[in-house]
Amino acid sequence: MYAVASLSGGGVVCSSKRFGLELGALDVFGDKDCLNAAIHWIDIGKTKPGQHEIDDEKFIDSLLTLKILGFKGLIIGSGFEGNYIILRKAKEIMPLFANSIAIFEQLESPKFFFETLKSLKIPFPKIFIPSDRFSGMGTDWIIKDLGSSGGLGIRKLSAKKLKTSEYVQKKLSGTVISLSFFADGKNFHPVGFSELISKKQDHLPFVFCGLEGPIELDDGICRDALRICKLLVNKFKLKGFNGIDLIVADGTVYFLELNPRLTSSFEVLQKSYDFCFIKEHIRLTNENSINKCFLHNCLPNKNNLISGFRIIYAEEDFTVDERIQNKIFDPNFVQNIPNNKYFFKKYEPVCSVFLSSQNLLDLKASLDNKVNYLYSKLSQLK
Repeated sequence: MYAVASLSGGGVVCSSKRFGLELGALDVFGDKDCLNAAIHWIDIGKTKPGQHEIDDEKFIDSLLTLKILGFKGLIIGSGFEGNYIILRKAKEIMPLFANSIAIFEQLESPKFFFETLKSLKIPFPKIFIPSDRFSGMGTDWIIKDLGSSGGLGIRKLSAKKLKTSEYVQKKLSGTVISLSFFADGKNFHPVGFSELISKKQDHLPFVFCGLEGPIELDDGICRDALRICKLLVNKFKLKGFNGIDLIVADGTVYFLELNPRLTSSFEVLQKSYDFCFIKEHIRLTNENSINKCFLHNCLPNKNNLISGFRIIYAEEDFTVDERIQNKIFDPNFVQNIPNNKYFFKKYEPVCSVFLSSQNLLDLKASLDNKVNYLYSKLSQLK
């Protein structure tokens, strides 16, 4: 038995169960989907309302519980950014099926990381790493935090002194994409490209709210993205399932972010394949595995299925009881359905819409339709 630890583990648990692999889940939300699919679920979230972060003490205690229950190891998802010390403690309790913790830590030093990108000749948007407070920069610059995820570490310029993991980056107008891939420390197999969608929330200009994939790209764009991926895999000896975020602007592919862990595109891309991603991830990150060669050529199914999701955020504070939840949240297209939660604060994630199609434009239109429907229903609950 294996377990996944993440802010939200439902997508990984549910998609893996389709292949007969049952997982335990340590996460923050405890959605109905996750609770129904996981063989064991433990809450590792902080108790403060509206604060969706992993609690260190709860997380370590949960591992001790898993060990008693006979779980063999832990798979790492999002939520540990900026706090990888806790993963070192976790590894003392049970095996981690993940990249080296040293890799995570290296990625949180802007100076080291961007010097590495320069040495690899990987293009990225203009950046500035100030040593103190700064001023005089225009609105086309934003602050980014390497120790964050989901766009929550991207904010407008302010007079506050930056953290050691933060830097200033110039905004680019373009299409933001993600490349997901399996790696064995030297070689890699691309799984697919996804288009990332974000929205503005108050002072946060790029909050992640969904994606769709796999999508097709022009040959030149695809070639440049794969070149960047190969360089990063070789430099950091990446293993298992990983993702890199890129932005395509004026025909050039710029690097944005490396995620050396399970990413949000996992469940979306898993829909297009007939082998279990988690089984492959476990094998590639297993320190005791003898065969490190790829067992699959990562070719998608012939059905050309494209999937996507959109996160529904509360636009205002509102209350919803179990009866209204059952009425509004249709399980045919709604996922991450809240489990008996009645009060939502503004900007808090509520649920998500998940759909599939064989046509990208049809998929986008259907997602927009369902999203508008849910927001309309939720607006009546103020």
